[in-house]
Amino acid sequence: MEGSWGLDYFTHHRRIGGNVDARISPEGYRLLSNSEGGAKMPNYEILIEDMQLLLDQENQENEEYQRKWHSIKAQASRKTKRSGLDLNDAAGDNENANVSASLQHSREWITGSVVEYLIYQLLVGTDTRVARYLKKYTFHIIPIMNPDGFIITQTTDRLHRKNAQPEGDCLGTDINRNWNFHWNETSSDASSTDPCAYNYRGPKAFSTPEATNIARYLKSLPNVASYMDFHSYAQLLLTPYGYTSVPPANYDSYLKPLADGAVKALKAVHGTHFQAGDIYHTIYPASGSSIDYAMGEANVSVPFGFELRDTGLFGFILPADQIIPSGQETWAPLYFYSRQLEDLNMINTEF
Repeated sequence: MEGSWGLDYFTHHRRIGGNVDARISPEGYRLLSNSEGGAKMPNYEILIEDMQLLLDQENQENEEYQRKWHSIKAQASRKTKRSGLDLNDAAGDNENANVSASLQHSREWITGSVVEYLIYQLLVGTDTRVARYLKKYTFHIIPIMNPDGFIITQTTDRLHRKNAQPEGDCLGTDINRNWNFHWNETSSDASSTDPCAYNYRGPKAFSTPEATNIARYLKSLPNVASYMDFHSYAQLLLTPYGYTSVPPANYDSYLKPLADGAVKALKAVHGTHFQAGDIYHTIYPASGSSIDYAMGEANVSVPFGFELRDTGLFGFILPADQIIPSGQETWAPLYFYSRQLEDLNMINTEF
């Protein structure tokens, strides 16, 4: 199907007979409609009639924001191998680390905006609980895990997912299939050996400087209480593992109840429904992810993966007016699981 019609998959099926979201060119759509290309036309629904129209609208909004806020500058501190762009992080000196990261997949712009909202709440927000957060935790925040890929989405291909490493005639490796924990151990269509595929896993584990450097940073921290990796879209809260159908030993007793409580706290803000569960059963089998690595190699107490809004109406081109609501509903589970870790004596409280 992908070869005949030129589909660019945005999501994967979660069960046999389930739905997937994909982008298709006008020519590919004509082939699909005429049942050409040697395949039978599947049942389908058009969610976005003209993707380019959405992209043009987004570009216009971004230009308006740039004119309004042109004096705001970015500051960065951590180098990547390829282009010299920086991987940003902000950290304090508390012993219990709370690590949040976004834009590992460069087209998922809402994730960076939500993490920036979390930074804003920690620095200048009015939530009276912030003082408690800062007393118990150090927040390590990486707003852009994939700076090279993010530049591509801003300049040449808004829907580019991978980093910018050249791979023959193709560009990029899927960073979130490249982490060195059971790398290349699943055979699902969520990970590919084809360098031109959007989910290419790389020639070997940690072949990407982004995954390598962030993993090194994660393991350098003395006590990582939580690691949040933000993605979009699907409205899911994911726990390990993705590489195997067997969840962690504490899944039923601890991880799943914690995830269920977090999505309940999230829903209480704006009524947005998220589904909680392990990667393998909830979204698809996938090895080489940062979430699996965080639990299996970095000994993180709570590694979660967020798949933020929406469920396909706008997909990766989520309108700017959903940034603040998305940030608000993400802030709620952050407080919930931070408090739960303390109540369950999962962090050091002697300061």
